[in-house]
Amino acid sequence: MSKVKVLVTLVVFAVLLSFTANSFAVTYPGDRAGWKADYLWKKLKLTNDEYTKVYQIFLDYEFKVKDMKVDKNADKKAKVEKMKKLQADVDAAMTKALPKEKLDNYNKMKEKFWKKSWVAKRKVVKKETTETEKKEEVKKDVKKEEVKKDVKKEEKKEEKKK
Repeated sequence: MSKVKVLVTLVVFAVLLSFTANSFAVTYPGDRAGWKADYLWKKLKLTNDEYTKVYQIFLDYEFKVKDMKVDKNADKKAKVEKMKKLQADVDAAMTKALPKEKLDNYNKMKEKFWKKSWVAKRKVVKKETTETEKKEEVKKDVKKEEVKKDVKKEEKKEEKKK
């Protein structure tokens, strides 16, 4: 029995250790720049010279993003605008670093590429609702209210029985 307890304790300790190790993991600007450059290297089949230029562009971008994230007092709207400007700067630098055919491919995938960026995660998309969607929402709200009333009635009946 004691062997089982020791084994379970070791397993629990190993699981807790893995969770705490992941919580302290830090990604550095060079790592993020490398991941992005590697992604484009695979997708666009970059040469070594092109890869070096792209990596340097992303490294500069990631350091600027890091500096911006450190500033906790800045307005969120201002940060979003600055991120858009930084991304536009990266796109402008890519036009100088990549040949035309690779630049065309980059422009096609640019939206998907930036989708995981800081701005895209915080972007709120406002959707126009049509009249039928509004009616359906009203119907759902009415049904919810009816269900709540039914539940309250049943609760009252149960209380009376007690």
